[in-house]
Amino acid sequence: MTRPTQHLLYIDESGGHDLAHVDANWPIFVLVGLLVGESYYAKALVPRVKEFKLRHGLDKGIPLHSRDIRRHEGAFCFLADAKRREAFYEDLNQLVGSLRIRLFAVIVRKALLSRTYMFPPNPYHVSLGQMLSLVCGPPGTPPGWRPRVARIVAEQRGKLEDHQLQAEYQLRRQYGLPSYGARDVIDRRPATVERVFPARIDFIRKSKAVAGLELADLAAYPLGRAYVNQCWDNPAYLVLAPKVRALIAFP
Repeated sequence: MTRPTQHLLYIDESGGHDLAHVDANWPIFVLVGLLVGESYYAKALVPRVKEFKLRHGLDKGIPLHSRDIRRHEGAFCFLADAKRREAFYEDLNQLVGSLRIRLFAVIVRKALLSRTYMFPPNPYHVSLGQMLSLVCGPPGTPPGWRPRVARIVAEQRGKLEDHQLQAEYQLRRQYGLPSYGARDVIDRRPATVERVFPARIDFIRKSKAVAGLELADLAAYPLGRAYVNQCWDNPAYLVLAPKVRALIAFP
């Protein structure tokens, strides 16, 4: 019998989860999950990301960070040159467009979340549970067709924040995934969570170049920007759109 494909899930965010300060230019919190087959990731995706960096004069150990790329900062200062920038983005779009990845995104509207709940939940915690539910598949998906996630990887944000997120994840394994009433999300039983997902989240330093986290980071901002601007024909979004399996806004 063929062994079921094992998957890796890389998660990254864009925007802060602080509800007390809502930036009018970025009034959302975005959480993106990138799902990829474990074998494909090691044999194809990682080498291709490294090759991409080398083609543009970057050390393979330098992380592709969306913010630095957009602002032409640090190792990406060469993007201030229009010709090199055009070549970089064209090559990056071709790379992302050719990869066998699936994207799941939850966009939390922070001001509306504050108004909806007397004691608003942490946007990261809400979006994590909803994103994991989306990864499980639509209602009625046969158990054998659900992905098997061998590892969930997130960037380190700080000892306290990582501890809180790990604790939230363990609650979701114990009690299941709540939808919080989201129209496009369904509740999941603990048995489903335990069957689909690993025992814990692994956290990795932001300075470490991890291809799955880099790609999740590159996807988060364009998805969020398309939603904030309600502009779905942006070139960056159009590259990602075929990879998006679910994108929801909450509340």
